[in-house]
Amino acid sequence: MKKLILILILTFSLPFYAQEKETFWKIKSIYREDRKPFIGLTVDYMQEIYDHNFHFVKRNESLYFELPDKFELDLKSFKSLRQLHITDKDFYEMYDQKFSGNSFVIKFKDNATLSPSKNTIIEFKQITKEQFEKNIAEEIAHQKEIAQKINDLKTELEKHAPITLDPIKKLPLKSAEINDDKYENDIILLIPEEIELRESGDVKNEKFGEIKVGTFKENSKIYDVDHPKNDYGLKQLTIWVSTAPSTFSLEKYVSEDANTVLVKKEKDHIVGYKISYDFENEKAVVASFFTLKYLKVGSSHIFIHSDVYRSQIKNYPNSEEMNKILNFNYLISENISLKK
Repeated sequence: MKKLILILILTFSLPFYAQEKETFWKIKSIYREDRKPFIGLTVDYMQEIYDHNFHFVKRNESLYFELPDKFELDLKSFKSLRQLHITDKDFYEMYDQKFSGNSFVIKFKDNATLSPSKNTIIEFKQITKEQFEKNIAEEIAHQKEIAQKINDLKTELEKHAPITLDPIKKLPLKSAEINDDKYENDIILLIPEEIELRESGDVKNEKFGEIKVGTFKENSKIYDVDHPKNDYGLKQLTIWVSTAPSTFSLEKYVSEDANTVLVKKEKDHIVGYKISYDFENEKAVVASFFTLKYLKVGSSHIFIHSDVYRSQIKNYPNSEEMNKILNFNYLISENISLKK
């Protein structure tokens, strides 16, 4: 009888002792391991990660996220930032994650920069359950406020579009040959005589639907557009070539981003702007002007694309300067086609 009682006590006690106390966590900061400041567009990319406002509950060896959305992570299989739902950032190479006291850090190498300072840390801090629940409630209310401000800006811009497109001119053309990464398809383009196409030496990454093209990405080839008078750096039109097996649709590309607004749409070419939220100034803003033309040759996807971000423009808002650059890129892209 005593043995039976002991067995019963152990049976009911084991689940109690196996359970670990819940702890509550939120993102604290993101920084380079050597503490050097982020520079250029990296500032925006890192801020974007921070703005996810990650909050999670730790139970045993699992993390239960409440923000930016609900999902679960098993610490034993946590190997990639993609598991944090940062789906377009797979050029960030995660190499460590660990808990230490009231701190949790995720370490990754930023392969999207030429800077020697690459090792980056996302740090989380432990908070109380009461603070956690308060943060979640406030974030839900804040998200509703953000959505309303974005919708209000969309409505305003329907009446006063920020983009003014100039009439397109037909430019003198010449033939130019480019290649995909496998050299399998003959890609002969007609391009304006005044430009040259040069294989890019810069570190660049872009995502078109499910197709990711980048300096360190497989299936990729990138060409810069050189013009004798106009050099807008990273704001200049770029030709991205990919042999990725995925399909691409302009219609789907636009529909998947509710904050993309078109001002011109053709069969293979779209022009528009993207709306985002400025957390520092608590307002919806026009984040960028873009132009995108899509061509296909055999297994090669060809994206003729430019994206002029507000953060790249001095004394923003400066829609005159953004329109000037966009119209140059739009003119060049409209005069690029496949040679038949």
